[in-house]
Amino acid sequence: AAGRGRAHRVARRIARARAKSSDLKDIERDVANAGSASLRVARAFTVAVERCPRSAREYVALPAKEYNLIDPSNVSRTDDTGFVVSAGRQKMLFLDVEPRGAVRVDATADGCEQQLVMAEIVNMKPEDARSTSVVNAINASLKDLKLLNSVTCVQGPDGEEKIRVQITVAGDFTEGIFARAGGRLNTILGWSLGAVLPWFLTQLAADYGRWAKGEARSATNASLTEVAAKIIAGSRGKLPAGVEEVECEDVEL
Repeated sequence: AAGRGRAHRVARRIARARAKSSDLKDIERDVANAGSASLRVARAFTVAVERCPRSAREYVALPAKEYNLIDPSNVSRTDDTGFVVSAGRQKMLFLDVEPRGAVRVDATADGCEQQLVMAEIVNMKPEDARSTSVVNAINASLKDLKLLNSVTCVQGPDGEEKIRVQITVAGDFTEGIFARAGGRLNTILGWSLGAVLPWFLTQLAADYGRWAKGEARSATNASLTEVAAKIIAGSRGKLPAGVEEVECEDVEL
């Protein structure tokens, strides 16, 4: 029996090693791929906010320099209408990278629009040929990525204020790893937006409440486990209290 147990443990280790090897091979195949893919995904949600002396309409029209949902250490202001945000240094498989994006913010009649101007992956190991090959392939796709985040204030059926967020993502990819994904890109990204946006709206509503009451606006220190659990719940259709999915509006990118 002891011998069979050891054999099973060895078999599991081999299977795990093969799985990791397959992951690497998939990435390397993506790098060499010369296919094409068309992306067009949009998801929209609203969140109810408490009644406060300062309106949600004023809040969604705040200039970029007054946003308070991103760690300030990861944000560099370019001017009053835009900023560059970093996702921090990330280590995945054999990659050591830092994702960055430049965002422009434009005021609208009932809120603002945040448009992605540039996205890139910075390779922290440029001397490694395999890392460089993969990062270059990702950036070859990212240059064709378009994203618009529309944040507005709307009224509910009883006149109550709600904050509405719609993210629209599009791109026609003929280079890099996105080109190989085909229709799966739309499925994967649609699922991701449905998972993350409800959680993001709860953070937006909480920040609005603090701003409207003149309270300190430091973000709450939720654990990664708690955040992950809420995002996973959103991916399964279990929305936080006060959040609901709504119809998307057509936008030009």
